[in-house]
Amino acid sequence: MKGLDDMGQEEHLKNIATEFQTEKDRIKGIVGEIGGKNNAQHKIVSLVFALLIVVLLVLGVALQKISLFLTLEIVVLIGIFKILWMFYEVQRSIHFQFWLLNSLEFRINDVDKRMKKIEKLLREEKQSGEAKEIKTPLESEKESQDIEKQD
Repeated sequence: MKGLDDMGQEEHLKNIATEFQTEKDRIKGIVGEIGGKNNAQHKIVSLVFALLIVVLLVLGVALQKISLFLTLEIVVLIGIFKILWMFYEVQRSIHFQFWLLNSLEFRINDVDKRMKKIEKLLREEKQSGEAKEIKTPLESEKESQDIEKQD
């Protein structure tokens, strides 16, 4: 019998591991969409900036349609715009990650409060020796709403 329990526990752990991996991949995809380096928008903008610089250099240096000094100034200006755009994208990604971590912190604190409340109820039940009915927060809320409706 013990071997069967170990097999069931092993399957349960495998299921938890696969669920964790799928959730990890999903979150990785979301973060990648917001500010990842493999973002399609990031690639397009980088390509546009690179094409602008190449076109300006060809016009200015090879074809001499624009003066060399003006060409270099415009290329440097476009490079600065690219760097500013990259800072903006990184800031957006950092903001999203902060928001995600902040949300997780609030949820963890909520779970911690519930766990402490349940531990307290279990300790009280153990000390009193009586079998108290433990209600979930949802049941308690439903019961209070029923009482309010009766009033």
